[in-house]
Amino acid sequence: MSKEITKNKFLGGKLKVFQQRHGFRAGHDSVILASSIPAEKGEKCLELGIGCGVVSLCLSQRVENLKIVGIDNDVEVLNLTRSNISMNDMDKNITVIKGNLDRGIEDFSELKRQTFNHVFSNPPYYLEDEIVFPLHESKKNAYAGNKNTLKVWLKIALTFVKSRGSVTFINHIKNFPEMLNIFASTMGDIKITPIFSNKEKPASRVIISGIRDSKKPIRFNNGLVLNNKAGKTPKEVENILRNGSALNY
Repeated sequence: MSKEITKNKFLGGKLKVFQQRHGFRAGHDSVILASSIPAEKGEKCLELGIGCGVVSLCLSQRVENLKIVGIDNDVEVLNLTRSNISMNDMDKNITVIKGNLDRGIEDFSELKRQTFNHVFSNPPYYLEDEIVFPLHESKKNAYAGNKNTLKVWLKIALTFVKSRGSVTFINHIKNFPEMLNIFASTMGDIKITPIFSNKEKPASRVIISGIRDSKKPIRFNNGLVLNNKAGKTPKEVENILRNGSALNY
């Protein structure tokens, strides 16, 4: 194996994943996002910005016979993703296509509109003028968006999700006001789950999901606390991270 590539374990070793040593590296956010998607056996899913595939792999580990399409614009990362899919025997479940999500739907003519039960994503967190970005190109691509990224990615999600299908994003808490505004103006049954490193600190991440063509009101959850007062991982979080359990909304 190249020194630039590492092999990592997820879900207590149930999944093995190749990742770039210095590129974007999947972690808790990816596993938690997968736990929050309300997919059922045999449904179709779309991941916007699949990266090395951890979210889709975790979801496929939990729910049988899913058909997932993942989109990404990084050729090197997609090569790793294909390897990860095969290494975990999920070639029948997950396929990937190359496309630039920031360009909107024009790169995805092969995908039929309103055909996916669930669309999910971990979009870039930052604008180019907010932080000094790392030199590694794939890491920059994963973190760097523009002022229209969230709107464009959500428009793509709404283009391809079925009526009564779900759209789920996880992102930095700083982007929550914009995401809530976009979700609430386009969907119903909005669920908001803040993620805390511990109860002593403000939330750092948030999961927001909505249902297309629903009229149900917004619901705020208590949130997910990753460490208790003793500094240990609560049982619910442990079950998500090690066993791939579903998030209990």
